[in-house]
Amino acid sequence: MRKTETTVLNRHIEDGILWLTKNNPQDNFGMSVAMLKAMGEALHSISGQPDIRAVVIDAGGRGFHAGAVAVTELQPRLEDLGRDDFQRLVKMGHQLGSQIAALPIPVVGIARGGALGGGLELLLRSDFLYCLDGARFSFPEVTLGFVAAWGGTQLAARLMPFRRAQEMLLLGESISGVQAAEFGLVTGSFATPELLDGHLRDVLTRLRHCSPTSVQWTKECLGAAWEGSLDLGLDKEMEAETETMDSGDFLRGLDALGSGQIYDYSAGKAVAKKSR
Repeated sequence: MRKTETTVLNRHIEDGILWLTKNNPQDNFGMSVAMLKAMGEALHSISGQPDIRAVVIDAGGRGFHAGAVAVTELQPRLEDLGRDDFQRLVKMGHQLGSQIAALPIPVVGIARGGALGGGLELLLRSDFLYCLDGARFSFPEVTLGFVAAWGGTQLAARLMPFRRAQEMLLLGESISGVQAAEFGLVTGSFATPELLDGHLRDVLTRLRHCSPTSVQWTKECLGAAWEGSLDLGLDKEMEAETETMDSGDFLRGLDALGSGQIYDYSAGKAVAKKSR
């Protein structure tokens, strides 16, 4: 295991997983300028580490991700903020969000206690997002004179039933982890930390048996489903299948299947299937 630590973000790599844990209780584990920078640098470093096969984003303390603390840091006084600052703030959130979404490997967000505002918006860029049943989620921006402009309006309206998204975004309503899972805002919620951690371990183990090339191209196809027409999505599938099969991973997967095993793409060998 290799471990490094920055001021606001703990990072360590274990068994091919990059764990990023927010370590800024002074900002209530929110998205400060320093956090945005540290997380961006951590994600950028992945390009030079091909052994990393997934990222997990978590928060310290009770696991609650607060919002865009950065708004208080752009000028000495809030009254001094101008249009350039407003646009800079949005751009910072958009850049990190796009960086998370563009990763070729799976990103797992963990919001044990929930998330609000900018912290929630960036977590929504994850491929999987898990929480506890008692977690709380909200976009309080309208009650504070802001807009959920780090992707919140667009992502919530796509992930949730539109009427539910309207209620959250236009009223600043808070929902529970159970409701967030029911509405599709998160992937799943769990009654206890032990159940959540157990499911996370299972997900990370199952990813070992997924071809990294297949995962990368499947992510691109899913992105195309959001961004364009069906025809464009089908064109992306053609490209994806061609590139993925050309990697030869399907030969390894089918060979393992034929022998009653499953291929471990991290270990580079076929292994015995484990009952679930």
